[in-house]
Amino acid sequence: VPPRFHINLRAGGDVVLHVNPRLDEGGDVVRNSFLGGSWGQEERDLPCCSPFQHGRYFDVS
Repeated sequence: VPPRFHINLRAGGDVVLHVNPRLDEGGDVVRNSFLGGSWGQEERDLPCCSPFQHGRYFDVS
């Protein structure tokens, strides 16, 4: 897995959920949305720990 990748859930021209784990930035998981041509406010904080670990599998379901 590269140090960064993203998962986008789209509806029409909008990205209703953008998830971008950044393993090269201490494991931050960036979340955002792109609605009506504008990005929302980026969120990075998680209440516990990142579900993404370098070298480990994860499941999106």
